[in-house]
Amino acid sequence: MTVHGGDVWNLGIPAEELLDFSANVNPRGLPPCALAQLARDVTNPQLLRRYPDPSARTLRTALSRQLDVPPESIVIGPGAEALIGPALRAIGARRALVPVPAFSEYARVCAQQEVEFVPFPLQRAECFRMSIDRLCECAEHCGVVLLNNPHNPSGALLESKELFRVLKAPVLLDEAFIDYALHASVTKEAASRQGLIVLRSLTKFYGCPSLRVGYAVAHPDTAREIASFLPTWPVTQVALDALAEAVEDREYSEASLLENAARRETLRQLLEALGLTVFPSAANYLLVELQPHMKRAAELRTWLIERHRILIRNCDSYEGLETGRYIRVAVLTDAENIRLAEALTVELIPS
Repeated sequence: MTVHGGDVWNLGIPAEELLDFSANVNPRGLPPCALAQLARDVTNPQLLRRYPDPSARTLRTALSRQLDVPPESIVIGPGAEALIGPALRAIGARRALVPVPAFSEYARVCAQQEVEFVPFPLQRAECFRMSIDRLCECAEHCGVVLLNNPHNPSGALLESKELFRVLKAPVLLDEAFIDYALHASVTKEAASRQGLIVLRSLTKFYGCPSLRVGYAVAHPDTAREIASFLPTWPVTQVALDALAEAVEDREYSEASLLENAARRETLRQLLEALGLTVFPSAANYLLVELQPHMKRAAELRTWLIERHRILIRNCDSYEGLETGRYIRVAVLTDAENIRLAEALTVELIPS
């Protein structure tokens, strides 16, 4: 079974009792305008009797305004993860160069699509930030480069000028967390450039992963091909309507960015004060290295669940990370981050 963050359903504890640091979700939750739209839709029997709009016109129009790209370059799907396979099929490559550690779905989907997964090891000494020189050398021999920016699980960021150097090869770029570093996005370029497909998530930044909505941005010809590999109705109408409201809420976005930057820095300081190594991050999560004398990651996760009702991401399942030494934690509210630090103070040192 693939290991991911956010699995609060199979721990033998009611989900509402858990404080979840394992999933990187905006603690603000849905913007109020989107929440109100969702409430209206789910209590509208006429809407619930209709099929969703297969063109996702309202959401694509809202995203077109937000991103300054034509609507025909946008493909809506049931989460960014569900668009990886269709995007690989549209590119038509048989080999994918993938920096590791990496989101485990990349390897799973490559296997499904019969695309050879070629790992590109990232270095701990470089804080798991990609070396563009080395990446460009290796990219010459692969059909597609599958990147994510900011990187998951480290949060390391590549600037757009660095990414443009890689574009001599076809690139599938996962920008699931780019809302926290928009200056580095190449989404706009993807709309007019063959050989570049950008995947984006809506539900992480807008605090509603249960709604499962993501999108791809590509040249219109490529976008049509990606869409041809999706179901006719990939996303519910209630999700489309709610996220269309969310992306229009500029005040929510600006406040979220300010809050995350401040809280991420405070959480970093709290964790480093405990003797932990925290890697630089541009996202809403932190990769943390445990010291050799501390509890192993799996044991620490277990104790935090059982004693403190706190869930963290044990990073043992990430290829390229030393087993037992790494955890990842989301940036939540100040009070919740302090609660995590207090629990770690109790549990880090073996008795």
